Amino acid sequence: MLKSSFGFVFLWVFILGSGVVPVRAQDWQSPDSDTSLAHFPIKLVDDLPHLFIPENIAPFAVGTAATAFDWAVLDQQNSLAASLNNWNNHSLWDFGNFYGEGWVEGFGAVGSWSIGAFTNNLRLQEFGRDATESLITATVLVTGLKYAVGRERPDGSNNQSFPSGHTITAFCFAPVVQKYWGWGAGATAYALGTVTALARVAGYHHYLSDTLAGATLGIVIGNAVVYTPKDVKLSVGPGQMELQLAFN
Repeated sequence: MLKSSFGFVFLWVFILGSGVVPVRAQDWQSPDSDTSLAHFPIKLVDDLPHLFIPENIAPFAVGTAATAFDWAVLDQQNSLAASLNNWNNHSLWDFGNFYGEGWVEGFGAVGSWSIGAFTNNLRLQEFGRDATESLITATVLVTGLKYAVGRERPDGSNNQSFPSGHTITAFCFAPVVQKYWGWGAGATAYALGTVTALARVAGYHHYLSDTLAGATLGIVIGNAVVYTPKDVKLSVGPGQMELQLAFN
């Protein structure tokens, strides 16, 4: 059963990772260049429908299936937590817990936005704004779900186990990093998110299904924030018809 749990986790991470298309950072820019604070609430609301974009179908479907399977089959034994503790990598788990704290990503997001504004670096401003938007959306969603589901944590401390807030925070940051700074930086962000997810299980703060749900929702949110609508342009003239597609 333990081997099945490990295999399911890393297979899920691999499938989600392979669904993210690598792009060179310089090939992409935000379709919304207004980085002012006044415009921020408008962009946040406008991006909410992007949660349902086609690009999110695969990660949501796989993540939901993995979450449901683990909740129903593997969480009862929770053998992964005991195995992770046997690794004696307490410093790694401490780092994972630290990285998943909202203020860590929040400091990076708001700091990038502020430094970009001070140095007149539009790309840094856009990254900071989008990272901030991703974190705010994740916080609102995870808070509502925690109270709606009311699942008891493995350590019995409270009834806010599902989904993992640390994990959704770490993973909602990753798609934004990947979109702006390329696949190398994005892969690092996804790896750090995975460490955070495992750390939450190792500390008996969450079941594996809680972290799978957090990672899934984080990826969906991050993808929504940096989504670029496809431009379709159709022009018709005497004796000719031209269709132009622009894919970002």
